[in-house]
Parts: sequence; C-alpha cells; structure tokens
Amino acid sequence: MNYKIFFYVVLLSLIYNCKSDKKQKLEIIKKSNKDILVKHKSFSSINKDSYEKINSWKSYENFKEFIQRFENISPNEAFANVKELKSLTETLKDSLTIYEFKTPAFKARLNVLENEVLRLDDMADIPAITSTEVNLQINKIFLVFSSLNEKINALHDQEALEEEINLDTFFKVDSLQ
Repeated sequence: MNYKIFFYVVLLSLIYNCKSDKKQKLEIIKKSNKDILVKHKSFSSINKDSYEKINSWKSYENFKEFIQRFENISPNEAFANVKELKSLTETLKDSLTIYEFKTPAFKARLNVLENEVLRLDDMADIPAITSTEVNLQINKIFLVFSSLNEKINALHDQEALEEEINLDTFFKVDSLQ
C-alpha cells in the first residue's frame, strides 16, 4: 500500500515538473518585435529643377542614399546603422557651401535633422525602448528630411520667380530729375 502512495506522489511530481518546463520554454521562444521589418513612408524628393542647384553637394547625395535604407528596416538594423547615419548627418551639416541655403530657416532644419538622428542614437543605448518608439523616431527623421527637401524646392522656386519678375517694369518708378 505504501508503494502505491509513493508511486502516485512521484508520478504527480513528474507531471507537474514537466508542465512547468513547457511554460518556461514557451516564454523563451517569444520573438522580439525589434527584429520585424517595418515599411516606413518615404520622404519627399527634390524637383528636377532644384536638383541642379544641389548637384555639387556630395554630402547631400551620400545622406540621401544612406537614409533610403531606412525605408524598410527593423529597429535592430536601425540601431546597427545609426552611427553611420549620425556621421553622415554631421557631414551634411558641416559641408553646406551653397550660399542660398545659408539662411536661418534652412540651418534650423539641418539642426532639427541632426537632433532627431542623435535621439535615435541615444535610443540604441536604452534597453527599455520599444519597437514602436524606434519606428516613430525613424518616421520623425523622414519627416524632417522631407521638410529639408521642401525648403530646397521652395528656395529654388523663389529664386526662379524673382528672375522672372522685373521689379523695375512692375513698379514704374518716377525719376526725380
């Protein structure tokens, strides 16, 4: 009789231990959300006419080619590439040589772009950051880069309009002779 009770106690403890191991294994298998590729909205591009103005700005081209990789990227891949993006952003900001773009509004956009990239770089060091927060930050970077592109287009359009309009004939100025 004692053997039967001992047998049942051992059998129940084995069954209980086996069930708790399965639960632990299921928890380990969960996949991180930071490995899932996310398709982001692409940024606005520069008009063909405006492109002639920045054709010599190689840092812009390098930055644009690199940031296109972020259109379809997982948060972990973004963290792996953020150091190079940070370096390209600094180069983009420091290599501005086009006189028409040296306005406070344009420089502000470059500063905001740099700040958003730096924020993504800081996020790479924080383990509690979720994939949603990383994806939102990437979208912010695209939004700011789109704003930069739109400003380039607007500056080119403004310059073209000023060339078309001759203010001396538009406003007939009387000479004081």
